[in-house]
Amino acid sequence: MNCLKEINLTKKYNTQRVCILSILTMLCTFIVLYVPVTYLFVPSSFEDKYFLLLISGLWLMYPIHKMIHFFSLIHLKNKIKKTVSIKYFIFPVIQIRIIEPILKWQYIITLIAPFILINGFLFVACWFFNHYVHYFTILLAFHIGLCASDFIYIKNVLMAPNRAYIEENENGFEILINQPNL
Repeated sequence: MNCLKEINLTKKYNTQRVCILSILTMLCTFIVLYVPVTYLFVPSSFEDKYFLLLISGLWLMYPIHKMIHFFSLIHLKNKIKKTVSIKYFIFPVIQIRIIEPILKWQYIITLIAPFILINGFLFVACWFFNHYVHYFTILLAFHIGLCASDFIYIKNVLMAPNRAYIEENENGFEILINQPNL
């Protein structure tokens, strides 16, 4: 395997820049989605009984997001490494790293799986529990903000050749191609 390109995400996209982009994505998503969602699902009245459930949903969104990434790669047991730690005694931090090359399309599917599954679930929940559509819109906006970094990865990987392989390292990832010896 030959390295076609190494993408260092900490150099190319500063961590603070990605965080600001994620927060702006959350805010813009909520602003853009709230009115159409309330008209689409037409609640007769809004209820605020389960505010603690909303807070726990926000707290659990990141671990669920990361677990979906992990479950989409679980068939590659030997090629992934996961670590779980707790930050500030309350926030779970889950890191999943691909230590051996996988196909470009497997990597893209892994990155987009949480977006499709969680957002689909939240839209269905809006349909069945339309009194809490404002809660689900907040959760939806929060999750789309979490997916902002995944979309940055996807944007960089899409430029790679179709038969490319992706391998992650400490700083970002490498795009590898399999060239036969000439």
